[in-house]
Amino acid sequence: MQLNIRDLLSKSGQVRRIEDLDIGGLMEGRTDVLRVEPLHVDVLAKAHSDVVDVTGTLTLPAEFACSRCLCHYGQRLTIPFRERFKREKSRSGEDDEEVHVLDEDVVDLTPYIEESVQLGLPYVPVCEPECKGLNPETGANLNIDPAARPEARIDPRLAVLQQWLDQGSET
Repeated sequence: MQLNIRDLLSKSGQVRRIEDLDIGGLMEGRTDVLRVEPLHVDVLAKAHSDVVDVTGTLTLPAEFACSRCLCHYGQRLTIPFRERFKREKSRSGEDDEEVHVLDEDVVDLTPYIEESVQLGLPYVPVCEPECKGLNPETGANLNIDPAARPEARIDPRLAVLQQWLDQGSET
């Protein structure tokens, strides 16, 4: 997704870009992201004096694996996007750290969009905030059967002591 900064600055105008991008390659190697649909990009670029402000939203329908119960769930992420660009460094020597200074007239927004998507993905995907996860001993999903408890296992070294305790409680 290309944007001509020089044209925007010379005309002091604005440009709206709506596009669908395939970012499947961006998710390679991630085990928590099972499937992604094309990313819907809706951005508006406005020129203000010597800075072009690009704002908008990135919408990503995706399927994740819950980090607690391992079930698959779908979620539509709406990620805010904002980047600022300018053609030349300021003469005063004080540049804003949030403004990207460009050497060329045309900027490719794709790396900035990909960075925003990576930062907008859930760090630990969870199907529900109240997800109970898996039983550590049986592997049963506690969201489906919260009463699933494993049988009490007695350490074989203490089995004789358990028998002695059981005999004492019978009398």
